[in-house]
Amino acid sequence: MENEMQQKRFRQEREALKKMERTVNNCPFRTQYHIMPPVGWINDPNGLCQFRGVYHAYFQYSPLSVHGGGGYWGHCTSPDLIHWEYKEPVLTTDIPEDAGGVYSGSSFIENDRMYVFYTGNVKQPGDYDYIDSGRISTQILTKSDDGQHMSGKIKLLGMEDYPKNITQHVRDPKVWKEDGRYYMVLGARARAWDASGKRSDKGGILIYTSDNKEKWSLYREIVPEHKFGYMWECPDLFTLDDMRILSFCPQGLLSGEENYQNLYQSGYSLLSVYDPDKEHSVRQNNRTAECSWNPEETFREWDMGFDFYAPQSFVDENERRILIGWAGVPDTERTHRNLSVKNGWQHCLTLPTELEYRNGKIFRRPVRELESLPWMKKDAEAADGEKRKYLWKNQTIEIIEDGIAGGERQYLIGKEDNGLTIRVSGDRVELNFLNRNGEPSACGGGRKVRAGRVERMVEDLLVIIDSSIAEVFVNGGEIVFTTRIYLEKKDRELVTDGRCRILAI
Repeated sequence: MENEMQQKRFRQEREALKKMERTVNNCPFRTQYHIMPPVGWINDPNGLCQFRGVYHAYFQYSPLSVHGGGGYWGHCTSPDLIHWEYKEPVLTTDIPEDAGGVYSGSSFIENDRMYVFYTGNVKQPGDYDYIDSGRISTQILTKSDDGQHMSGKIKLLGMEDYPKNITQHVRDPKVWKEDGRYYMVLGARARAWDASGKRSDKGGILIYTSDNKEKWSLYREIVPEHKFGYMWECPDLFTLDDMRILSFCPQGLLSGEENYQNLYQSGYSLLSVYDPDKEHSVRQNNRTAECSWNPEETFREWDMGFDFYAPQSFVDENERRILIGWAGVPDTERTHRNLSVKNGWQHCLTLPTELEYRNGKIFRRPVRELESLPWMKKDAEAADGEKRKYLWKNQTIEIIEDGIAGGERQYLIGKEDNGLTIRVSGDRVELNFLNRNGEPSACGGGRKVRAGRVERMVEDLLVIIDSSIAEVFVNGGEIVFTTRIYLEKKDRELVTDGRCRILAI
């Protein structure tokens, strides 16, 4: 019966795709090297892994609605993290525990089998707040021998298994194995009150442990003493260069001029104690290093741009820690929008990036496979005090400048009255969609300004534009900006006052 329901939903998806195929394929904003929905909506990357030499990316997918809904896990595969082939969806809402959505989760590879963990969501009909009542969050396991066909679903944890102080918001399992035991980290929202007695919930995480991947018990509950957002989503706990890292998405942080500029944030914290005067002490002590369970104290944002959320990482067969994020943010309808909606699709994922830990920070750069693409070199040098224009009718371009040395640079992507300006000055980088009248340019869909600073000064810049997404890597990935940009082909220009190199495909 469950399989019949699933097949029915998959037939609906194929019919919708066929109906929208012409409109979607003719859209000028379709990307070449980013995962995007064949039709409809995409958000969180899920289950990222390399299995039998093939990279698998699953994702939240709603083919029947351009505005989302959480009905499927979509699926695509790649031999190289650059060229992706779309497959049939692998999960849908076909049991009572996931009737409201097959929410985010992870994959774990062991003994030539894929174990897939995710959250089943149910919202009961009625007058509920869906925080303390009306919601059922269940952690579920399914298995696969090929990455495409899943076994029956097994309930692992239900509402009765969570601490009493935790609300009904518990989701996004990430599973790993360490020292012979399995661990699962979950995002959570804990009930809390401020000094005046007013409700003021705190975000946190729950860590469970297991001997067999099916029976789980609570290992640690981490809720900061001082509130750091009211909910933590999409947690990812891993080790990088023997440093313990927690990646998570805190909701409810107050925005600043150059930090926490989006509605919801995503970033990482160093749980291992970092001492700059004893750089190698953690490496020498390995996992015995002292661990701090106050993630709010060392939190850094993964991305400073308009469009980045819900990242997930995995280790490939070459021992690289690779991270992919959703090039979007929830609930942005009042601030900005995506202009691809009129053509039947919305959102994409980011380029895969390699993570490297250096001196208390994580640097992330595009995977090295990107260099193997057939780039054509174009120079765009400008003499002092002059500007140079480059027309990029190509769908994908790369802008490289490595001689900034703390100076000032400006790059206009698009036209003066409709474009994105990247400004570099000293230690500061700014992305600005405002036109000469101070109004948001049409190509930004309402996006305005984002800014960030590096530790010392800006030395180099790498900008990759793939049709409707731009990713800016500063100082080898010390800070990164991701944004969507919707330029028609006739408006695709680059004006620079620097001596950058242009590579195009």
